[in-house]
Amino acid sequence: MNGQHDIGILERLTDVLDSLKITYAVGGSLASSVYGTVRFTQDADITVEPFGPVADKFCDALKDDFYIRTESMRQALQNRSSFNVIHFATAFKIDIFVRAENEFEEQMLSRSRKLRLGDSGKAVSFVSAEDIILLKLRRFRQSEGTSERQWSDVHGVLAGQAGALDLEYLNSWANKLGLADLLEKAISESKT
Repeated sequence: MNGQHDIGILERLTDVLDSLKITYAVGGSLASSVYGTVRFTQDADITVEPFGPVADKFCDALKDDFYIRTESMRQALQNRSSFNVIHFATAFKIDIFVRAENEFEEQMLSRSRKLRLGDSGKAVSFVSAEDIILLKLRRFRQSEGTSERQWSDVHGVLAGQAGALDLEYLNSWANKLGLADLLEKAISESKT
């Protein structure tokens, strides 16, 4: 993110999610920056529970400040995929991922943590440090090991949260997700 203004944009969106009682967690580079090494990013990623019954209210609440393609949102809700909203005044983009129907993403949302952003003191729900490591390792694997940003983010969180991570949880889910080799390598590299 790029300063207090972008934080305000994220807070505006999370205010809408909170008001509609849509469970969410901020992830991506913003979460890895909160837990590890700060990295400039021009967007944000948020995972949400499906919210079909309040989809129209969601669009209505955002329409004055954000560009949103209603059809893309409806398809994402139906297919458990993603859509985005773009802040009119700044072009700041927020990718919204509708939670997949799997155990990992279910528990990822249930393990989210409220953290304060900026000077406003508003608490925003973030993916846990362990889950952001797993998500970043998954993205690194999907890039066939070419995304240095993902790998660097993993190292940043491992360093920033050293001693505070639930390693039993992390190892268990790394095994279930087929990421144990990458986690072992990242932990080994972070100790040197």
